[in-house]
Amino acid sequence: MISDIIAGLIGNYMTTAFVIGLLVAAIQVARYKGRRSAAVVSGLFVNSFVFWAIGIGQAVNFVMHSVFGQFAAQSIGWQQSPFQLELAFSSLGFAVIAFIVHGKRMPFSGKVAVILAAVIFGLGAAGGHVFQMIVNHDYAVNNTGLLLVSDVVINLTGLAFVIWHAVARRRDIAATDALTVRDSRLVDA
Repeated sequence: MISDIIAGLIGNYMTTAFVIGLLVAAIQVARYKGRRSAAVVSGLFVNSFVFWAIGIGQAVNFVMHSVFGQFAAQSIGWQQSPFQLELAFSSLGFAVIAFIVHGKRMPFSGKVAVILAAVIFGLGAAGGHVFQMIVNHDYAVNNTGLLLVSDVVINLTGLAFVIWHAVARRRDIAATDALTVRDSRLVDA
């Protein structure tokens, strides 16, 4: 049973990295020693998503499509081809960018860029899997199963985190500006 669990976690590495990232973010929120505003909480989830779901997930994807390319292709229902290595290096590029921009001191615009690029890539991959199901009757486990669902769910969650954080930051700025205006009136009075 333990070997089945380990195989499932490794076989669904994108989902595993995503779930670990959610757990890490939840722990960071619980341990945060300050006011847990929506901007702080959403920022922790954005950073964790960038590091785990994109950085770690795509780093493992690089290994799977380069070192274990034949296995990865078969699990999707495809034949091994030179494009497999191109996908591997694309994944490595995503991972490197995610590792660079994930920190709390890095600009939000960089995180938005890497998340949006990953969302476009992931939803495009999901569309490709559906196309393969319809046109080529490819019902291989990694064309129709959890990978297809995670391509959609993980990427829409990343998009939701970006929107949540953008709105929360805007509200915090508006609240800060309102306090500043109110405080300056008290000083002028």
